[in-house]
Amino acid sequence: MSYLVLLLSMCVTASAQPPLTLFGHRDAVESVAFSPDGKYVASAGLDAGVALWTARTGKVKKVMGGHREGVWALAFSPDGDYLASSDTKTIEVWAVPSGKSYKSITPHSHTVLGLRFSPGGEYLGAAGYGGLGLWTFPDGEKYKVLNGPVETANALDFFPAVSYMVSGNSNGSVTVWNMTDGKITRTIAAHTEAVRAVVMAPDGKHAVSAGLDGLVKVWRLSDGALVNSFAAHPGGARAVAVSPNGRRIASGGMDGLVKVWNFSGAQKKPALELKDHDGSVEALAFSPDGRTLASASKDKTVKLWKLGK
Repeated sequence: MSYLVLLLSMCVTASAQPPLTLFGHRDAVESVAFSPDGKYVASAGLDAGVALWTARTGKVKKVMGGHREGVWALAFSPDGDYLASSDTKTIEVWAVPSGKSYKSITPHSHTVLGLRFSPGGEYLGAAGYGGLGLWTFPDGEKYKVLNGPVETANALDFFPAVSYMVSGNSNGSVTVWNMTDGKITRTIAAHTEAVRAVVMAPDGKHAVSAGLDGLVKVWRLSDGALVNSFAAHPGGARAVAVSPNGRRIASGGMDGLVKVWNFSGAQKKPALELKDHDGSVEALAFSPDGRTLASASKDKTVKLWKLGK
């Protein structure tokens, strides 16, 4: 895996400081995540590589090479001691920052497309074909399978303080799940095409979804009401993230653009438009302080954008 090296690309954008560009992946980068302390950025993609970068300098800290297929999802544990990554058949868990293999989990019938740790770190959740799966952590024992009528869940997130999860599904719906009994408590007909990404807002009351219909939407989960909607990305919205303070939404899509929106208020145009990728933007992540946004793309790069306060 010595092919993963760092180069810096200082490309001009009219909307923000030139991003720090991380080169090295040999294929599309499908997932990106910040460690809880903001020290590291992890990336993974269809080249089967998982890389850990030092966020401040962009230098490669470690490359993990245990996957045999493309990697679709990443998630740090809340304490930052572990990084989980998934291809379609296996979830690998790595120690951070050593990169040593900690555990391999076979997701049974699930083809894994999304990963998240619960806020307390006691569960690892996976979204994929067949619905959602939950494993206890750190022992990695199968805890529960949640499927209901959902054939494919592309993404998931946990509520911050209660035992519920939200998933974005291939049929265009957003679903709220009760972790205790495994039942669906609410189904929202969210998009006319597949939901590619979904994330909880820090307030624990709203979720933001990105659909292949090009729209990014904000939902109040208590009653399923649509709170806000942005015509974000012609051709399809594929990534979404909410800033830690809950004030900004970042979206990415097939048009290769990263857009930053205010969480509240009707908007026809984004507050920021970041243009530096040459391919679809597949994943986004805010740093814990909200001042840096990481974007991952089919152009094989990860970019770190300085947004300021």
